[in-house]
Amino acid sequence: MSALDTVLSRRTLATLAPPFAVVAALAFAASGWAAANPGIAALLLCWIVADALALGTIAKHEARRPGAKALLGAFALASLVLLIGPRGPVRDAIMGVPAVPLALGLTIFSYLGWSGRKAWQVRRGGGSMEDALAQVLPRPLVALALAEARVLHLALLSWRRPADVPEGAIGFAYHRYLAPMIWVLLALQTIELSVVHLLVMLWSPTVAWVLLALSVWGALWIVALLKSLWLRPVLLTDKGVRVRAGLLIDVLVPFDRIAAVRGPSDAAEVKAKTTLNAALLAWPDIVFHLHEPMRVSGPLGRERLVDKVAFKLDDPAAFHEQLGRLR
Repeated sequence: MSALDTVLSRRTLATLAPPFAVVAALAFAASGWAAANPGIAALLLCWIVADALALGTIAKHEARRPGAKALLGAFALASLVLLIGPRGPVRDAIMGVPAVPLALGLTIFSYLGWSGRKAWQVRRGGGSMEDALAQVLPRPLVALALAEARVLHLALLSWRRPADVPEGAIGFAYHRYLAPMIWVLLALQTIELSVVHLLVMLWSPTVAWVLLALSVWGALWIVALLKSLWLRPVLLTDKGVRVRAGLLIDVLVPFDRIAAVRGPSDAAEVKAKTTLNAALLAWPDIVFHLHEPMRVSGPLGRERLVDKVAFKLDDPAAFHEQLGRLR
């Protein structure tokens, strides 16, 4: 195993193990033994939750020396879990000693005050909202929340927003072949949503409403994707070709990286791991063969090396004509 794989494995374990330990500790606190021995159970719960989150924070740092703010954040999260997580006699034991909830509250308040001041400094210095919020919450959580907020904004608003074609660039649409299929998918999901909600409601109203919320969110994602296909066309710029596929793909291929422009030769070429296929639900009609592999980011931020970029346009002939003039 390489050093990189070792680091990734350690970080993965450090990310997954603490939540598992916290959930197990809370389940233990709800057991019959904990109800019969609330004082001891409360002590064990506080120790396991605080220790798991602190050790997880330490393990995520390669030098195993996280800053004071990171450790305070771990203890603040542990305090929040201990304030809202336990139930029954164990909760009564924690709240029964006034100094304990006071200490937990002060820990949370201290972290929010420190991180809030850092966030304000970042914004005042011209930093982005993501950078500012990352001073308070984990950056992956902030990135996910902002991404979901953008999807929600795109699905519910931006109905009169023009296509994103910067000055000097030429846009090429690819949504006409995709839109009918996505509209059909949305219609089928709406029908399925209604039927499943009515059937599950007969069994459990709570589960039915949870499934309904998830289904509505999925429908909003489909609407956002559909709108993004029109709003984010493939662009010919003075630097290269910006290959886009709605919300999912956005990669700039510089002109000097393009060795040849061809059509796909076979399915193996299109499905290869080294091919970035931006033709959604269709067969691509344009494939860039690169001089050397380039690194691209996927929808989840994971990077990979590709030596071909494939995509489909509504008017490939016009694209080839304009590309020939610019190269």
